[in-house]
Amino acid sequence: MGKFIVSDLDGTLLDNPKYLSKEYVKDLNELMDKGLKFTIATGRDMKKTLKAVPELNLPYPCILTNGALLADLKSQEFLKITNINPKVIDDILALSEEFNIPPMVFASFDPILKNVTFNKGTWGTKGIKPLESEMYIPYKKHDIVSIQFHTTKDLLDPFKDIIYKNFKNETNLNYIEDVAYNALGYEGDWYWLEINSDEAGKAQMLRYLTRSLDIKMEDVIAFGDNHNDIGMLKAAGYGIAMENSPDEIKDVADFIAPSNVDGGVIKYLKDHIDELL
Repeated sequence: MGKFIVSDLDGTLLDNPKYLSKEYVKDLNELMDKGLKFTIATGRDMKKTLKAVPELNLPYPCILTNGALLADLKSQEFLKITNINPKVIDDILALSEEFNIPPMVFASFDPILKNVTFNKGTWGTKGIKPLESEMYIPYKKHDIVSIQFHTTKDLLDPFKDIIYKNFKNETNLNYIEDVAYNALGYEGDWYWLEINSDEAGKAQMLRYLTRSLDIKMEDVIAFGDNHNDIGMLKAAGYGIAMENSPDEIKDVADFIAPSNVDGGVIKYLKDHIDELL
């Protein structure tokens, strides 16, 4: 039957911050042509995932937005959508105003038009500007897929702690350092707080996907490098962390692959292709 491979993108499959190099795209497409079962589980949305791997011929649905969405990249159709309890949305936005930390990303699903809208502020080299209220309040009438906040750790920590305390059973939180900001010259430790449904998460969506494909989790090999990958690495039959991963990620992995900049995922797949098929 062979193994089913799922890989994170940033810091894992991608050998640079923007996209997978053409050489590795060619290698991976050739492996999939031979019969390798491969897909992606990423924190990116549809648009950013397509930019990262535009020529990758993925045969299976992809896990997007840290497991809040499942989509077919070829058709750009969403196959499963999770959403946050509307009452929880109201309470989180009230806390957002209280702490003066506006959302940076507000993702919603329109059940009539059947599309997902990602309203985004600006960050990185474009400067830092969260969303104005008119960019997310009108969308509360839709199904809210994800709310994401971005600011310094000293401001975000107390906000995150209250949300976790009040809504830990109704949400899935991802709290990740934005390491790119050090290179951009911003002062302080910058973090992302992503709030999704309790039904979301890379591990949860991976279980849903494998059930739909009649694949056993023990036959899954997962690659990851960061804290939002821990659940997936634990849930898979075999979890592989990258050499560039923090120690906490390596500690839960069964194997350590070369770093992403050295093409660690592709090298592992090429070295083990016979046993994976």
